[in-house]
Amino acid sequence: MGLTALVGLLLANPVHCVPRRADLVPPAGEVFARLGGSALGSAGTCRPGEVPRAGSPEVDPLPPSPGAVPDEEGCRPQGCWAWAGWNDRRRMRGAGARLSIEAPPTSSPDHSLAEVSLQWGDEGQDIVELGWEVAPRRYGDPVPHLFVHRWVEGHACAQCPFQQWSPRLSPGVSLAAWSGAELSVGWLLWQGRAWAWADGEWLGAFDLGPSSRAPAVASVAQWFGEVFFARSPPRVPMGNGRPADEPGAARIREVCDVPDDRLDCVVRPARFPRVTRPELYRLRIDGAGAFRYGGPGEAPGAPLTPRPPPSSASGGTPTATGTSAPSRPR
Repeated sequence: MGLTALVGLLLANPVHCVPRRADLVPPAGEVFARLGGSALGSAGTCRPGEVPRAGSPEVDPLPPSPGAVPDEEGCRPQGCWAWAGWNDRRRMRGAGARLSIEAPPTSSPDHSLAEVSLQWGDEGQDIVELGWEVAPRRYGDPVPHLFVHRWVEGHACAQCPFQQWSPRLSPGVSLAAWSGAELSVGWLLWQGRAWAWADGEWLGAFDLGPSSRAPAVASVAQWFGEVFFARSPPRVPMGNGRPADEPGAARIREVCDVPDDRLDCVVRPARFPRVTRPELYRLRIDGAGAFRYGGPGEAPGAPLTPRPPPSSASGGTPTATGTSAPSRPR
């Protein structure tokens, strides 16, 4: 990044540092060593023992969506969701990946994102999410931001504070200067907390309650792109808007999980695919532990095409069954 761009970034994202919580003890950094080091530089670094103060973007309630079809998969009264990615069900301590940072043109109240999530509890309703998100209604601009989110028993937890560790990064920071680069992200359940890994270091953690009741392992991990659209059909680009069949489509690679009996992240050749709107958004394996995903959505004025059979979603591989998509109305 040039000096002019760096100065502009600092002016657009002034850093206010606050003391780091004294009792935080992060896991070993080697857990996600395979995901590589920093790609985002050191702009905005606080002094030792301090962290950037997280912003509090204004979030307007989602409007009713008269155009949404109530029985359509992924729809709620607030609107609809579509996903394309992988999931896996096994005992694991964590999961990670490298996500290409994209900036799909997105208008409020819609959003477009890519993330890694980890789930545990009854029916996998306790969830942590980490990735990039373009959400104008949340951040007030159309650029990608680092986002961290938590669900407790199937409900978004606005009262679950995220305890920051990184002196460089904080939830909500703009990633606009790094569009097209890769963001390494991961989650690890460790000593009563869910620790988030971002760009080569520990970002921070959610407390999960008393250690006697805090989960030691998760049951589901997911790696995927997502769009939210207030009215159907979806006209929101997923990823960078290019179909997954194109070499330049958005990519998620180094997809890995941390088994319950070790502390390194293991890449497996492929996971279970889930594509909810394959007529608009696609998924394509792009080597061991990697896939491309995305699509432009429905063109304005074009009729919505019928959904193909599930087996067409990923080269003949059946879609995963069960509750595998974590995102619910935020």
